[in-house]
Amino acid sequence: MATFEQLLKRLEKNEGYQKAQEEFGPLFDFVNALTDLRIEKGLTQKDLSNLTGIAVPTLSRIEAGKQNLSFKTMQTLVNALGGKLRITPKADSVVELNSKAKEALEKLVEKDWNGGIRAY
Repeated sequence: MATFEQLLKRLEKNEGYQKAQEEFGPLFDFVNALTDLRIEKGLTQKDLSNLTGIAVPTLSRIEAGKQNLSFKTMQTLVNALGGKLRITPKADSVVELNSKAKEALEKLVEKDWNGGIRAY
């Protein structure tokens, strides 16, 4: 029996899968990040429903990737979870830093502003 990774590698070679990934990949990435953030905050779908006014069945469909999202809904969910929504047409040129890298960069910027030290 094939492993998940083997099946995924086969799928990634499929032209239909590649096209769907291009078209819907960013939405799935958003939904996965949203679900991860909800879980990280220790919230159930019911808790999130109470915070946003979005019905639990709708949240369930969103997390399953079966519900289209408006910008307003995305913003409502992200705000309720204390996140930040960033949409850009230049996704390939955006670099996401992990928390350690962000802290290091913030310290460098702080030194630049406070101590006159410039890091390039």
